[in-house]
Amino acid sequence: MTRRKNGFFTFLCSLIPGAGEMHLGFMKEGVSIMGITMGLLIVSSFLHLGGVLFLLPMVWFYSFFNVHNKAGMSDEEFYALKDDYLFHMDQILPKNKLNGRQTVLFGWILVICGISIIWWPVIAWIRDILSIYFSEAVWQTIWRILYDMPKYVIAVLLILHGVRLIKNKKKELDLEESSES
Repeated sequence: MTRRKNGFFTFLCSLIPGAGEMHLGFMKEGVSIMGITMGLLIVSSFLHLGGVLFLLPMVWFYSFFNVHNKAGMSDEEFYALKDDYLFHMDQILPKNKLNGRQTVLFGWILVICGISIIWWPVIAWIRDILSIYFSEAVWQTIWRILYDMPKYVIAVLLILHGVRLIKNKKKELDLEESSES
């Protein structure tokens, strides 16, 4: 890694999440941050979940200040830093194999993505049919419900998963409490 970089160019690169890290020589970290940024954009556009975009400013600020923090370090501190990925697939998927729960989760993610991709052309077709047979008020109401359906489904899934997590944690705490007694 070369240490001294042009301050203005470092600033310009820091405006793009991951590019500043790459400019400073931290390629793995830069690729990780760029991947997170692009992943958030892809998920929000394919699934029509604009709410996911609230995470983008956090990623941007993290990347921006991370670059300036590293650029301001002394040479000893800077050279002591290790370039590493933010997420390690070998920890998430040991030996590149999915266990039972991971397989089911990955399967559901693929199903939801597939349905989402098919959903928009299908409801556009339904809208065209409804506009022929029903008054505008009726088909607009049905269209609005169909248009927002993926958001409702994902919201319900998130709520159910949150409730499950809370119940499991409560069971853990109850077991710990009973074992201490």
